[in-house]
Amino acid sequence: MKKIINVLMAAVLLVTFGAFALGSGESTEKSQNSGTASNVSTDTTSLGDYKVEIMSCRLAKDYSGKDIVIIKYGFTNNDDDSRAFFTAVNTEVFQGGVGLNNSYVTAEDANYSADNQTKEIKTGATLDVEVAYELNDNTTDLDVEVSELISLNKNKITKTFSIK
Repeated sequence: MKKIINVLMAAVLLVTFGAFALGSGESTEKSQNSGTASNVSTDTTSLGDYKVEIMSCRLAKDYSGKDIVIIKYGFTNNDDDSRAFFTAVNTEVFQGGVGLNNSYVTAEDANYSADNQTKEIKTGATLDVEVAYELNDNTTDLDVEVSELISLNKNKITKTFSIK
């Protein structure tokens, strides 16, 4: 079953990250990190076989000059097998209750590297991972949610960032 899941995740990964070569952008400022945890959960917790921490966010620009936010996560693999962040957890970012789309920024732009999203790490290893999202506006707070990618429970961690 794990091999089937890994093959499906690899296919999704190839399609999603194939768009990274489309453009470039640059980092322009850092956001105020008010990182208050929601009353539903904390900003660091175990999700199944993984420990995830929602660490920080910063503002940047994508290849077309559009405002984006880069969220930094800490990811620890406690699974018996090697695992990548992208195949272990699902991340969602909302602004005013509306989900943000992923943004595709090349590695040399905005001091940003998406590589760690797909790096396999062994049991017990920890890796910092950044994910970029397109902003809907430059004033509304961000609600970040992380859940286990494949799970029967509804456990998730949340954190709110102010970008004003």
